[in-house]
Amino acid sequence: MATQFIPGDIAARRKISEQLDETLFVEASAGTGKTTSLVQRVVNLVASGRAAIGSIAAITFTEAAAAELRDRARQELERAANDPAHGETERSRCHKAAEDLGQAYFQTLHSFASALLHERPLEAGLPPGFETTDAIAAELRFDAAWNDWLGSQLEGDTDIAPHLTMALALGMTVRNLRDVANAFHLNYDALQGMEFNDAQPDCDYTTQPHRQAMAALVNELQVLIEFCEKPEAQDRLHGYIDEKLQESRAMAREDLEPLEVCQRISEILPFKPGRGGSQANWSITPKEVRDRLKEIESAVRSVALPPILRELQKFVLDYAISRRETDGRAEFQDLLVWTHKLLRDNIEVRDHFRRRFTHLLIDESQDTDPIQAEIAMFLAETVDANVEPGHRTKDWEKITPEKGKLFVVGDPKQSIYRFRRADVNQMYQLLERMGGEKAKVELTQNFRSQKPVTTWVNYLFAKWLGEGTEDAEGHVQAEYPANGMEPRWQADTPHEYGPRVWALADEVNDGNMDSVRETESEDIARLLHHITRSPWQVLDQESSGDTGEAYRPATYADICILMPRRTGLRQLELALEDAGVPYRLESASLIFETQEILDLMNCLKAIDNPSDQVATVAALRSPAFGCSDVELFEYHEGGGSFNYRAKRPPLFIPPHNGGDSRGGGPVGDALDVLEEYHRRRVADSPGTLIDRFIRERLLMEAAVSHPRMREQWRRYRFMVEQARLFSEAAEPGRNSLRTFLEWLQNQMDEDARVTEMPVPEEDEEAVRVMTIHGAKGLEFPAVILTGINSPPRNTVGPVLFDRNNRRVEVSVGSQANRMATKGYAMMAEREKLMQEEEQVRLMYVACTRARDHLVLSLRRTARDGKRTAAGEISEYLKDN
Repeated sequence: MATQFIPGDIAARRKISEQLDETLFVEASAGTGKTTSLVQRVVNLVASGRAAIGSIAAITFTEAAAAELRDRARQELERAANDPAHGETERSRCHKAAEDLGQAYFQTLHSFASALLHERPLEAGLPPGFETTDAIAAELRFDAAWNDWLGSQLEGDTDIAPHLTMALALGMTVRNLRDVANAFHLNYDALQGMEFNDAQPDCDYTTQPHRQAMAALVNELQVLIEFCEKPEAQDRLHGYIDEKLQESRAMAREDLEPLEVCQRISEILPFKPGRGGSQANWSITPKEVRDRLKEIESAVRSVALPPILRELQKFVLDYAISRRETDGRAEFQDLLVWTHKLLRDNIEVRDHFRRRFTHLLIDESQDTDPIQAEIAMFLAETVDANVEPGHRTKDWEKITPEKGKLFVVGDPKQSIYRFRRADVNQMYQLLERMGGEKAKVELTQNFRSQKPVTTWVNYLFAKWLGEGTEDAEGHVQAEYPANGMEPRWQADTPHEYGPRVWALADEVNDGNMDSVRETESEDIARLLHHITRSPWQVLDQESSGDTGEAYRPATYADICILMPRRTGLRQLELALEDAGVPYRLESASLIFETQEILDLMNCLKAIDNPSDQVATVAALRSPAFGCSDVELFEYHEGGGSFNYRAKRPPLFIPPHNGGDSRGGGPVGDALDVLEEYHRRRVADSPGTLIDRFIRERLLMEAAVSHPRMREQWRRYRFMVEQARLFSEAAEPGRNSLRTFLEWLQNQMDEDARVTEMPVPEEDEEAVRVMTIHGAKGLEFPAVILTGINSPPRNTVGPVLFDRNNRRVEVSVGSQANRMATKGYAMMAEREKLMQEEEQVRLMYVACTRARDHLVLSLRRTARDGKRTAAGEISEYLKDN
């Protein structure tokens, strides 16, 4: 008889399940069974009589996680209700709790916030029965409000008009404005009380920013040139600055119109001083002089920026007020912001819910909005009976939680949703409020990965993450547990291809990145054949039970290829198809990048816009029409236009290409079809139009000859479903093909990080291909990690928020026409460091998805090798 397994961290697990009157912050490493521990605490709270199931709020990150938590709670409550080890009273409590589970608040944070607001809407300033707008509809409504605002500012005689005129003349684009407005909108709670100060507050140029820019240019150049101690010397740097100074002074003396001033400034900027300048002639280094020229250039261009930012701030905050007070329609972020405000400002409501929920359990706390911590602290507040309600604090950081009421589970090492406002630092702030190290419990017993995997992960990330660091502004990096993770499975098999960590092609190549990705993809395709034919061994959990002794051959369905982002997907697809490897894409962001969807997008763009001849030619060459390059060339040489709305002259297309004297052959026929769909687009919704196009152009039938027929079908169905979701959400007047294409382009943007999971074909024996974000929370017998040979992008957005220090910094325009607030550059450097830290955490998440085998593709270019994750991992491997 097998001995029952006892986790190495059993003391921590007992503390979680038994010390029910203690406030606990559980830091659970990957695969440590945190959900099991959370559910066990729920069962024990109920069984002990400390809580009724309806007074427990268990908050999770996703709807799927909430459903899983509810199902597992039901199972464990029913098991406890029938367990003779429990007393009759405990079993009765568990039985009733299982029956009443529908009363429990096992929800996502947004659903929980919505429930609170719907119970006390009037106190929140909302109409009873207010609606929550889904994400697509919210995006479309904001676009409509933005377009109305922009039109009024550009066409009307407004205070901001001269500032907009100058900014647009000096390089800002309407798209830049839209990006800033959208960032403000998604983070509008952080804009409250923010001030965007003018660069020269003492100058009375409120309505004449061009004059302020002229003054700034002259004054700053004058200050800079005085650092030259030997102006009489033949110093090229001094001569360059003096020339620009004289040009600026001449401009300032003239009585110019605002647009003329902008034109003249554009001729003076950007500064290009070259490498001249002798240190002997300057009191500061020539490099410092050139750096200051860059600062002057940015300052001059940025003169008009603060007033514009103030107006954007007002627009966004007014739009938020209108959603609450006029429309009564909440967006997802509103649910959190309004709930937070309600609990912060209304003590009676705070106490109502504080008494309602005797226990708060928060899962995946590293992934959620920082507002979550504040809401939790208000609901868990310890109340001093001697303090009048009106004197209670509204600052969550001054609240002490009631003992045993708050239970938080998370893993800073798995915090990878910074783009959704998640913040590692927020976790440590919450830990501090919960009691610091006294409240902290660590789960390190891994129940997922084999010993070779956990040993390697411990080695790599103990070095890569280290012991955690804190910068001057209090930001803390995640730290790796001192003793690492402990493996449950020991890889007890003598097989040549038993569980382990493998390095695939740890090589530095001289070629460019495209050639490296192509070779890497071919490596992976060969490896997949090897895994299934050798075959590699994976744990047979059904046969092993608790022993971990039975193994079986790996199949394609056991393997998942993970990539940080979709770069290189096309090369991978081609290699897998050439090798005959069955696969399916399971992240929407990857499906958007496939050739089928790109071809369909080109067809839709051509249908929408006859003048987009690039899209039209791409559509004609796509499987929807199948025109050959020869046919396109002959049509063009015959005088044909690729604008299907233009008048087409009689053409002669050779008979062997199906031509006649009128229609232009296959190309002309295809253009007729596009024109017909162009007319239909007015009457048909995007979903109807796309579905009809796919059916009438026989795209599903054409896929039959493709070796990945079902995968292509899934992609087309996915596209139709996206269009239908859009049509359902769009308001009248916004349900057009053009607005759908604009919305879809935003979803396809790399920065959108879409991670939805399309429904897989469960009966298909295929390798799964996913983004790392899409794989969060999942596990696979074998993981192949690819795409880690690109340097980190470190692309900093146009708007940066520092919630700890109440700062917002903005930068817009191209590199040559940059306009930025004064503190943006410094905050951007800090943001880059935080992104680099998140990239390490992303690698941790990827590596800990593997159960039996972890394969790391380390092929990289000579130019970028050391700056990539593949290069860093290779260096660590050399030390081992």
